[in-house]
Parts: sequence; structure tokens; C-alpha cells
Amino acid sequence: MTKIFTRTFRVRWGELDASGFVSPANYLRYLMETAWDWGDAVGLGMNDSQSLDLFWVIRETEIRFLRPLHHHDVFDFTIWLVNWQRVRGTRCFELTLKENGEVIAQGTQQVVCMDSKTGRPMSLPEDVIDRFRLENPRVFSFERFSKISLVEAPFVMQRKVESMDLDLYEHVNNAVYINYAEEAVAQAFSAQGWSPAKLSEHHLAVVTRRAHIQYLSLASWGEMLNISTQILDVNGTGGSRYVGMTRADGTPVAACILDWELVDRKSAEVRPLPEGLR
Repeated sequence: MTKIFTRTFRVRWGELDASGFVSPANYLRYLMETAWDWGDAVGLGMNDSQSLDLFWVIRETEIRFLRPLHHHDVFDFTIWLVNWQRVRGTRCFELTLKENGEVIAQGTQQVVCMDSKTGRPMSLPEDVIDRFRLENPRVFSFERFSKISLVEAPFVMQRKVESMDLDLYEHVNNAVYINYAEEAVAQAFSAQGWSPAKLSEHHLAVVTRRAHIQYLSLASWGEMLNISTQILDVNGTGGSRYVGMTRADGTPVAACILDWELVDRKSAEVRPLPEGLR
């Protein structure tokens, strides 16, 4: 039984986005796969969780992308528990290149244990937590989700939840919300005259450097979501945007902050913002 769990991946072609890099949503899919394998290793995998009448809900994820992943890159994904208090735990994770140990990405995630019979948070027995608990675990800095002052006229798009967005529990998979957020940002850039096609013509790509997302309620098939985005900050090579997701009645579903930079598609070097994006 290991309290620090590592799984090795090789980047597949289908995990790349239009920029030629692994998309942020796929980093979260790597995280999910590693977390479930870790659970299997300590007796809390999917089948074990079902037999204990519990399931897991992600409440918040922050991930920093330090270098891009390319096709055929082989990397280690390592995950460990930082702390657990009653129903909620914090875990950290790190991705490193297999060949030289270079750090690719790091992050922190908040997870809640839920009772599958009542749908309410439940405490885990101490002997179960001891399967994960470490003394003096390595901890990454974790920013509190910023309180956002909403503007009067943000850019807004709508998205209807489709069956392909759902996971085994029949609600939107947590990785999919990053896709929603990035699409809203792409639409906002397009409204400024910089569509993905135009960026490609100029050999440029908008690359996410940090994603911080809160999951506020579960969205299900057929629901129509209002997805709004606004600028938080802009500098010479990138900036930060807020993306909020709500139902028609205003009920919050998720909130996301994306820090981004403009890079050259081939070299991945940072480029200054054109006037239309600045």
C-alpha cells in the first residue's frame, strides 16, 4: 500500500488541442485516472466505494501549467493527501517528464466524501483515512478563489448539457467545465476580431497557464447553462479572465479563473499581444 501514488502516461494524439499541446481538460482526466488507480491501490477504488455506499465529489481544483506536453511525451503523475478534516480532504499532485524529471504541472484539489444513500457529505473512519495520511506531506501554495466583482455587460454564451458531457454519475464531468470555460474565452476573443482561425493564420495560440475552478452544483443532461466571461487583468503577453456558469434562474454551477498567455504555435515562446487583444 502506497500513500504517495504515481502512474505513468504517454501522450496520445487525441489528447492534443488545435494548438498542438495537451488541452487543460485532459490534465484533469489524467488526474481522475490517477486518483481512481490510487484508490484501487489502497482499497478505495470505484467498486470499493460503491460497496461502502459512498462517492466522491470534487469541490475545487487549481492547476498551474509550467511547460506544454506534446505527442508521445511520457510523464509520471504523482498524487498524495495533504490533510483530511471530517468530510473534506486536500490532495496535491505533480506531473514530471519521465526522462529527466522536469516539472510539467502542479496542483491542488479539494474533494468531499458523499453518502450515496442520502446524497449528503459523510465522514470517513480514521482507519480509512490512515490509508492515505502522510506525516509532513509536501504542500503547494493554494490560492483562495478570488471574490469577483461582476461587470454589467460580460460576454455571454449559452451551452446545453449533452450526453457526451456526463460521467458515470450522470452529471457533467469535472474536466468538461474547463472545456466550457475555454470555449467562452475563445468566443470572447472572436468577438474582438481574434477567432481561433485568425490566431492560427498568425501562427499564434492562446495557452492556459493556470486554471482555478470551483464546482458549486451538479449540472445534468438537458440543462441550459449561461456561461459569462469578463477580463480580470491584461498585461503585455496575456492576462486573466473570469468565467461564471449559471442556470437560467441564476443558480451557480461553476466558477473559473483562467490565466493565459499568447504563444507561438511552433516554438511555444511567449509573444506580445496584438492591439485587438490588448
